[in-house]
Amino acid sequence: MTDRSKTFPIIEIFGPVIQGEGAMIGHQTHFVRLGGCDYRCAWCDTMYAVIPEEVRSNSVPMTAREIVERLQELNPDTPWVTLSGGNPALHHLDTLIDMLTEAGFKAAVETQGSIYRPWLERCSLVTVSPKPPSSGMNQDLSTLTRFLDLPGINLKVVVFDEADLAFARDVHARYPEVPFYLQIGNDLERDDRDSLLEKLDWLSSKALNDPVLSQAIVLPQLHVLLYGNRRGV
Repeated sequence: MTDRSKTFPIIEIFGPVIQGEGAMIGHQTHFVRLGGCDYRCAWCDTMYAVIPEEVRSNSVPMTAREIVERLQELNPDTPWVTLSGGNPALHHLDTLIDMLTEAGFKAAVETQGSIYRPWLERCSLVTVSPKPPSSGMNQDLSTLTRFLDLPGINLKVVVFDEADLAFARDVHARYPEVPFYLQIGNDLERDDRDSLLEKLDWLSSKALNDPVLSQAIVLPQLHVLLYGNRRGV
């Protein structure tokens, strides 16, 4: 099997949409969600792309060419393609990145920083989002140093509570030179627009009164505020 005939477990491809998170917030992008993850975060909102049996049930095997062709069908003029999951860094996406570039797309990717792949060096933007205590995961922050020289590198921490905020402060203090985003957490079972805005007010107040976080960029879950908690947006 040649590299270009290799298939990937694709959970969904959709767009164009307005990106609701991180450094890409407000940008028009397509999404390619790949199945599989090495984490099991307690509040994960895409478990259908994480649990192996769910991935087998929900995914379609697609080659890099088929993925790019689908994106072109959706809208060839959308500048960005966001690779998401799960954890897209589980996969060897070298060919896909090359073909996206050839087709005129810029690739953005989000990963928790547990796995490094050389293809990340050819992405236009890489968001590393280490998982805070509320996730139930034990994140080794020392692994993040591998990512710091990547183009468009930025760090993002989702914050649900005070413990998460303390974790975020630690991340930012370790790597103060890297653009840093604080994102409010979204509880699929409980949150609506009003509760998310209350969380944003709380997180903003915390950042404004903390010198360590004076350079942090505080963000909502814009896509949830716009569209609610549903897939494909």
